[in-house]
Amino acid sequence: MAWQDLKFYKPIDKTELSNAKKSIENIIAEKLAPFGFKKLGRKLIRKSNDIIHIIHLDSRGSWSGSSNSMQTEFAIVSIYDTDILVENFEPISSSYIQHLKPELKNFYQITQEFNLFSEYLGQKIVEIILPYFDRYMSSKDVLEKNIQIGKTKNLNQLCILSNTKNLTEEIEQDLNTRKSMVLKKLKITEH
Repeated sequence: MAWQDLKFYKPIDKTELSNAKKSIENIIAEKLAPFGFKKLGRKLIRKSNDIIHIIHLDSRGSWSGSSNSMQTEFAIVSIYDTDILVENFEPISSSYIQHLKPELKNFYQITQEFNLFSEYLGQKIVEIILPYFDRYMSSKDVLEKNIQIGKTKNLNQLCILSNTKNLTEEIEQDLNTRKSMVLKKLKITEH
């Protein structure tokens, strides 16, 4: 039976919550690996030319600690954005799966049926978020298609800069330094 077809869900014991969260993250990461995503903490990351696609499976609680719910946040980030990708590596854009498909909820309770939920959420990410990402495979796409959802605060500025010809040596050096910092933080090697 599919998760969305269940009539009721059984609450999960707090002692099992941590393992359930890790299992959800791992199942979804496995489902997205064929699309070039790799898991880094609670995030699934894919480099595409000079941008990074990020899916954040956020199950952090507030000041009270761990939460028994999960939300799915996503973003398209410039490979030069050290502010978001190196210094403040947490909430990334406040764009949620429900922004692309309003009938989906963004917050889901983690229950004993977490394995079925993982399959459901992984499939929804493949069906909804990945086609959106595929529209923006480079900074040039971001600029030409006027991205609205999943945009981070520095995205347009850095995309404009990376597409500018005849930059000063100082600016080019700064961009290369930023890119190196991002690739190191995200454990991405360029071929």
